[in-house]
Amino acid sequence: MPSGRLFLLAVAVGLLHAPLLAVFKRGPVAMELVSEQKTVVDGKAFWVGWRIVREKGWHTYWKHPGDVGVPPRIKWSLPDGMRAGELLYSPPQQVKMGQVGAYGNYGETLFLCKFEPIVPLDVGTTVKISGKASWLACSRQCKPGFADLFLEIPVGKKVEYDPFWRPRFESFMKSLPMDAPVDWTFEAVRKGERIELFLPASLSSKARGLRFFAYGRQIRSHAPQVLRKAESGWVLSLTRSSWSSGVEKELSGLLYRKEGWGVADNRNYIRMRAILNSD
Repeated sequence: MPSGRLFLLAVAVGLLHAPLLAVFKRGPVAMELVSEQKTVVDGKAFWVGWRIVREKGWHTYWKHPGDVGVPPRIKWSLPDGMRAGELLYSPPQQVKMGQVGAYGNYGETLFLCKFEPIVPLDVGTTVKISGKASWLACSRQCKPGFADLFLEIPVGKKVEYDPFWRPRFESFMKSLPMDAPVDWTFEAVRKGERIELFLPASLSSKARGLRFFAYGRQIRSHAPQVLRKAESGWVLSLTRSSWSSGVEKELSGLLYRKEGWGVADNRNYIRMRAILNSD
């Protein structure tokens, strides 16, 4: 069976236990808006998910894609009196566009956005969430895509959760990066085209198998990251990108450890920030 038909079959099978919503398919990507709630309630915020499924070998990009790429975006069209929060992206993976390394996602992901009604909702009516989505899907080549997505949720007297989607929303929340513990101190030093990230001494037993996913385009995503032992502890050596101004005062991003960090459900990603000094 051709790969495209296999992909559509996989999407269909994934939806057998879920409500039949407006699934959009273009090229190597299929997507839809989904809700963990079968009903929304007046005065209570709720979450909507942007589900994206990619064919094998294809990826879309993270919010901070690195050397190449454009992040997926969605522009909401909402009923009067409805407010949308920040779009929460799935944690990044290392991806490749041809031979160039970047940050993005393979397979299936779920991005979440919180919506808050700021005017009364009447029982028996329906809330419609619409959005214009845009993305760039890449493998050996890149294909831009656009879609008009929508989701309708009835207004009820009490919240009724969807047994299929709620655990998937909860799983997504548990995968999100956590803040680094307050007693962890990071330092960074610019040395020409290199940036040395000094890790907290307390990470001596957790330093191996790390990857830094930088915010913005300050660090080359395609360059190797070298971890070495120094007198003061572990140092992660990074390469400045051509996007860098060379005068940044801060280095921030996500620090990934495959085995997890041993706190907050043993999450794999921590948010960190370091003052960036010049050598």
